[in-house]
Amino acid sequence: MIATGFIVFLSLIVMIWRLPKKQVKWLLGHPLYLELPFGVAAYVLHWGTFSGMMAAAVAAICVFFFTQVARILVGYHDGKYDVSGIWSK
Repeated sequence: MIATGFIVFLSLIVMIWRLPKKQVKWLLGHPLYLELPFGVAAYVLHWGTFSGMMAAAVAAICVFFFTQVARILVGYHDGKYDVSGIWSK
């Protein structure tokens, strides 16, 4: 279950990696637009079995932590301010 959750989470990493940096910073500035649709999609796709729901839960938790860490490392743009991350300096 945990390994499956990490594999589902890696699909988000690949999608984020392919986006332009400006869009990534905008998404990180609005974390609800990133976390909520991904979590809902993971739960809907894995509905029906306990192991599927636990994999979706692990993926959703990983996305939450990824978003928080990426905001620190990459930075974000929240509409008013462009906050630089550690790697942006």
